Amino acid sequence: MGFLKITVFHGDITEAPAEAICTSTNARLTLMMGTGGAVRERGGFEVLRGCEDVVARSGRAQLPCGSVHVTTAGRLPYRAVIHCVASDPSTHVSSDSVIRACVRNALARADELGVRVLAMPVFATGHARFRLDRAVGVMREALESAVTNVEHVVLVTDDAEKAAVVRSAAQG
Repeated sequence: MGFLKITVFHGDITEAPAEAICTSTNARLTLMMGTGGAVRERGGFEVLRGCEDVVARSGRAQLPCGSVHVTTAGRLPYRAVIHCVASDPSTHVSSDSVIRACVRNALARADELGVRVLAMPVFATGHARFRLDRAVGVMREALESAVTNVEHVVLVTDDAEKAAVVRSAAQG
């Protein structure tokens, strides 16, 4: 455990340079939009079936905010996909504490998988509409205080304007 490098990748989450990737998803892991939609489209329905199995095994209709769940990466060249529940299922709203939990829990799962390079979208900034610069700041603080074996986190955005905001906010 040592210094955690944080970089920004402008592009599709499914093309990020990493060993595993995260999605920012809803509490039913439906992979309908955003990073989840991209992963489903390019990883194949094997990923979606994995999500359906996770929800079925949980015995709940919806998974808790801040929880993370691992599935296969399907056709994608990653060890796994870590699905992060980044918003409240009834209000579609997120918070600093939920984003922090997503980061912390994703790193813990990455450690269990032996992942050293992990790609993450900026959690809760899609459907949950959390302010981008604030979400990146919360993620940066969580990453900087993390105790993990992950050596490099790649923050991913598919929008050029947002990439500039993410770079600026990630530097503090």
